Amino acid sequence: MIVETAMLGSRAVGEPLTISGVDGPHSLHSLLRILVEHQLDEYEAHRSRSAVLQILTPADLVAGAETGRYGREPRAVPEAPPAETAYARAVEAFTDELFFVFLDDARITDLDHIITIEPQSRLRLVRLVALTG
Repeated sequence: MIVETAMLGSRAVGEPLTISGVDGPHSLHSLLRILVEHQLDEYEAHRSRSAVLQILTPADLVAGAETGRYGREPRAVPEAPPAETAYARAVEAFTDELFFVFLDDARITDLDHIITIEPQSRLRLVRLVALTG
């Protein structure tokens, strides 16, 4: 399944995400759970990578020679919420119509409706943005 994200009114589309092993019948509830778990795993991998020193710049070498410590100060990357909290937020956002879900150009409006995912199915999440004054 290919997952795309977009913002209504924006031409930019997020980097497509391919999730394998989800073929077959699913409800939107189960698809949201799969997406949330995948994104939490990605976020944790990002946190791990950002904690590891990857490149020393010339400025880092100069600062290291002066202080005796090489590398940048570790950035505080907040911990992800628990999976159940993140899933509840996703369901609440869908219920509040903060984003729409389309599967192969057909809008899904019911969390319990059973849909069949094919290997080349395209799931699109379109985030709505409130217009101001």
